[in-house]
Amino acid sequence: MNIVSLAWAYLLRRWGHALLSVLVGALGIAAVATAIVGIDALPAAAERSWGGVDVVIGPKSSALDLVLCCALHTGDPTGLVSEKSAMAVARHPLVRVAAPIALGDNVGGWRIVGTTPNILSVYRADIESGRVWMKPLEAVLGAYTARLLHLKIGDSFVGAHGLAVGGEIHSQFPYRVVGILKPTGTALDRLVLTDIATVRYIHQRHEAEEAAEAGLERPVVMPDAATAVVASYRSPVAAVLIPRLVNADPSLTAASPTFEMARLMSYLRPLVTAALALGLLLVAIAAAAAATGLMTIMNARTRDLALLRILGCGPWRLAVLAFTEAVMIAMSALIVGMGIAAGLIVGGSAVLEANTGLLLRPEIDPMDVAVLVAGALAFAVVAAIIPAIRAARTPIEELLQS
Repeated sequence: MNIVSLAWAYLLRRWGHALLSVLVGALGIAAVATAIVGIDALPAAAERSWGGVDVVIGPKSSALDLVLCCALHTGDPTGLVSEKSAMAVARHPLVRVAAPIALGDNVGGWRIVGTTPNILSVYRADIESGRVWMKPLEAVLGAYTARLLHLKIGDSFVGAHGLAVGGEIHSQFPYRVVGILKPTGTALDRLVLTDIATVRYIHQRHEAEEAAEAGLERPVVMPDAATAVVASYRSPVAAVLIPRLVNADPSLTAASPTFEMARLMSYLRPLVTAALALGLLLVAIAAAAAATGLMTIMNARTRDLALLRILGCGPWRLAVLAFTEAVMIAMSALIVGMGIAAGLIVGGSAVLEANTGLLLRPEIDPMDVAVLVAGALAFAVVAAIIPAIRAARTPIEELLQS
């Protein structure tokens, strides 16, 4: 019987200790792998989602809220801005293209965005079938939205007030689908696009009806109201100049998706560090448990070790036996841990896509894999070094007497 077969037989004999070490080590490796993949994949997913949006021009408010609401379309509006004022800055020669957006309605939980056809150029999107809207109550659907709502060219639907399911239905304003976008991996995939004048008119009617029912005066409306203006730069120089011009206006705020996402990730970094630390702690606990288990096994195996020595097995072959058992435990923990990490990433990606539209596309870095394998081997060395030295240095007479 060779060393590997013997080590496997010993592990099966003490399977409880081995299984505990594998499970704890696998959880640690899964935590480390998930944190490493997530810290790289999340910013990349956000960057794909905002597409070509270089700046969001909106009302005075939090820049991060503007980005989440108007570039990633995951947050709530922070107020209204005059389209004329915002577009005056966006028509700067350093701006390639800009488009106003107006939010406030949804269909089945998917946002209806009033805008202009320029938004397709901002996000670098193309029509897959049909055409762009040309008149009120015509709509173009993102690829993901069209698939989930089971809508096709020529179908009709009605919107509901608000950005969440359950709002008042605008049944008197049915939309007709005239186009469906190609998949882009951006926020447009989960939006419904229509003429901005349509959204304004529907909301003005809605507010007037609510005021009439409450016996209040007709509300004052902003004729060119917009939630924000999204724009794409023509030159990198614009990233310095345009925000300054926008922020000089007391009613406007410029928000850069790139800068705000970097700032958000700086807030999340301590959580990632904590996850890495927890994973390393679990790996250390697993190594200690494996070492304790091997020591216990070695103490209970003195007759076996004496018999192996009598049969000609040298001291260092006994050390190799201990190392082999530890390596088997470590490699099992690595395989199970990577499987758990893959499950967490796949499941987390599905939840993230359903709730935020962000598409995680984790990339396997050979260097990260090498680090995990090296860590697993280090785990084996730590777990086996004391039992191995003890097995190699214990005199045969002591083994026989025990």
